[in-house]
Amino acid sequence: MGTTKKMTDQRGFTIPELVVTIVFFGIAAIGITQLYLSIQRIQEQTAWLQSASHAAQTEVESLRNNNYNALTAGQDVDFSSQLPATLPKLRSGSVAVSEPQSGLKRVDVTITYSDHGSQHQVKLTSLIGVIGIAQ
Repeated sequence: MGTTKKMTDQRGFTIPELVVTIVFFGIAAIGITQLYLSIQRIQEQTAWLQSASHAAQTEVESLRNNNYNALTAGQDVDFSSQLPATLPKLRSGSVAVSEPQSGLKRVDVTITYSDHGSQHQVKLTSLIGVIGIAQ
């Protein structure tokens, strides 16, 4: 009688094992890529918000350092051309001046920019008063 030798000690992976491994690593790679893209997007949005906030603060300081009498209640100031280039292209900056009481001016600074179709606004309000006793 002839004896047949069975191969019981096989080395390597089967095709189903390879397919499962490739699918697993593919899903993991897609997840890591999506996480990286989300983090990058959040960093970009944070940079825009910081840039707009800084521009609003700079405008308030500029108005505060100018002559108090140059601010007129009901006046609207457009400073869109002075906004930083780091903000998205569709951007605008405006200031509305009001006088809630004598000797006190209120400036409402609004910066608007568009982020891939959604509108974002940064609003900053400050009170500017007459400086000095003699005025």
